[in-house]
Amino acid sequence: MWENNEFKMYLNDLEIPEFEKVMLTSGECDFLIPMIFIGEESEQVAYYDCSGFVPLKRYSVETAEDAFFIIENVLVIVGGLTDYLITPARIKLDRDTVFFNTDTGEIKIAYVPAGENTTDLKRNLLNLIAQLKMDINDGHGDFLDRFARIIHYGNYHIDELLNRLGVLKRELYSQTISSS
Repeated sequence: MWENNEFKMYLNDLEIPEFEKVMLTSGECDFLIPMIFIGEESEQVAYYDCSGFVPLKRYSVETAEDAFFIIENVLVIVGGLTDYLITPARIKLDRDTVFFNTDTGEIKIAYVPAGENTTDLKRNLLNLIAQLKMDINDGHGDFLDRFARIIHYGNYHIDELLNRLGVLKRELYSQTISSS
């Protein structure tokens, strides 16, 4: 994964379908960190061009507002992946695979297969939210819990999740303004 300012992953040929490899190496999908695959048929190495981006694990996301910014961007990315024939549920979502550019504020995801046991978009999103919540110290971590419950108990399309996230963001903003 991430070491010596380089992000790479060893994988066997069956982990990423060929049509997804074509899309991932084409550079067409701006949502994802660009990749190249090098190696033999049995084992390949995926190298990621992370220029300007650093994984979230290098940052401490201390406010619910910042966490919602990240979650909102991840949802937009996940929602757009099907346009590129990439299955969102197959992508691992955590602080190792979500990247941030401090100069532009842009969020991108490194395509890492979620594995056979975790090909559930709900579970992947809930995992990311739980990881982000660990550093929240502004007293508003309950907003992340509320959004996690919406994901867990609901059966919502990405667009509806974005709408519900927007409602929570407005509520958080009004609560933050009234307490200051």
